Amino acid sequence: MKSIKNKFFFFLAVLTITGFSSCEDSDNDFATELIIQNKVELLESSEWLVKDFEDRVMHTFVNGERLTYYGTDSIFSDEAIPGTQSYTITGELLTMDFNFGNIYTYELKFSCDNNIVEFYRDGELNTTLYKRGSNYEQCL
Repeated sequence: MKSIKNKFFFFLAVLTITGFSSCEDSDNDFATELIIQNKVELLESSEWLVKDFEDRVMHTFVNGERLTYYGTDSIFSDEAIPGTQSYTITGELLTMDFNFGNIYTYELKFSCDNNIVEFYRDGELNTTLYKRGSNYEQCL
């Protein structure tokens, strides 16, 4: 009987320790996932730098069109290059038309206080954009 009692208390202690030691910041557990409309609003409210080309390529998203700007040393042209890619919302996904039958659907994931957005296509990371003028470098 004493052995069963000791095993029970040991099990209870392990369970309690495991439960409390595996807790992380509870604020992270209750973070609300953005819906696609909020994600598109974030895209449309900023200028976005392309990862690995931050000082040369920038996108803006305006009224269903993605515009591309080229620059040198983080100084970008005032005018977008000719040609745009249109985008629409499809359920909880963003669908972009790259013209000539090249249409892709992306899941958007924001991080770093919405300063970094990742475009996932078929579950694989396709593109990463950084919000221009933000402190995204601190999250890398």
